[in-house]
Amino acid sequence: MTVETALEHARRASPLKKYEQAVEHYATALELQTKRHGEDAPETANLYFSYGKALLENAISQASVLGKEQPENGDEAEEKPSVNGKGPILSFSGDADEGVDLFGQAAIAEEEEEGEEENGEGEGEDGEPEDDFNAAWEVLELARAIYEKGKDEDDEIKMKLAETYIALGDVSLETEKFDQAITDYSEGLALKIDLLPISSRQIAEAHYKLSIVLDLTSGRLSDAILHAEKALASVDARLAELRDGIDGKLFPAPSQETKADKKGKGKGKGKAVGSGVHADSVRNLTKSQMEAEIKECEGLQEDLALKVEELKTTPSEPTESAPAMVARALDAELNAKPVSVPGQPAVVNDLTSLVVKKKKKATEADAPAKRRADDGDGDASPTAKKAKLEEDVQS
Repeated sequence: MTVETALEHARRASPLKKYEQAVEHYATALELQTKRHGEDAPETANLYFSYGKALLENAISQASVLGKEQPENGDEAEEKPSVNGKGPILSFSGDADEGVDLFGQAAIAEEEEEGEEENGEGEGEDGEPEDDFNAAWEVLELARAIYEKGKDEDDEIKMKLAETYIALGDVSLETEKFDQAITDYSEGLALKIDLLPISSRQIAEAHYKLSIVLDLTSGRLSDAILHAEKALASVDARLAELRDGIDGKLFPAPSQETKADKKGKGKGKGKAVGSGVHADSVRNLTKSQMEAEIKECEGLQEDLALKVEELKTTPSEPTESAPAMVARALDAELNAKPVSVPGQPAVVNDLTSLVVKKKKKATEADAPAKRRADDGDGDASPTAKKAKLEEDVQS
């Protein structure tokens, strides 16, 4: 088995959703490649990325088998399972121009039969999606670290770094680590915006995925709406460009010119520049492909418009905790003032009947005092009391 042979088998397995076989073949290719070049060599970055993506796809597939919601049969190849009940993730990749490799299908079918005979139980020990999610994260992180070192040398490496960030975001989204997903999607989106035009479907996809994870994050609804609107604007721009292409109104693609840097050295811009020569440029499509993509983008446009409306009608999230809300409502109820209606007496709640009074027994000492109060002498001064006493004695 050579690296090239293993890669060929893996690339045939993935489109046919033979993810376990794809993982095995990518692992074989990576093992051979690292023996040849070393684990941190630039030559291994692409294999790390492909292997990580295969691990992610296999984990998602296993998770759906273990009970997560599965996509509709008609859209299986283009939609992932829903995340937290938020509906299927839309596909922006556009695979209408990819043919079906019948010879590859036959070869994969034979390999699958051989694999089942060798493994016996099959999925018994390898069916834990969490392990594949963790492995996917670690492998994609290795790819990211290598791409990060060379991102300033070549725009193709910079684009691979952007795709790696998006894949890392996918892992975090599937494992519900939403804060990390926001970070990775934002990094990937920033790189793609620097490299691609607004009409690129990759820009729309990155905005859309970011809106999904922001919608799942408390307090980020307004940001989710913003990115959903930007995804819709990107699809609108794509549709306009496709229609111009059908009508022959597109300007010819500019030639790739070598630009001199500040030191005077030439630096090629690569294939991923936003000059119209990127991989998903409309200029690369035939007229029939443009017509097919127009129908596809019209569907995306409708779905995104509905998504924006759905987000805008989502109830605002409370800004305080439930206990605080209950305490505030109770306090307001207890301290509520009676409302007076003109022409009607104010309603006063008489609570005296609820108060238990303790009666005092009248004593002999209390009687003179009470009487004196009745006689109006309660407020007499001590001198006046003494004079009155002497007067009584003399009499």
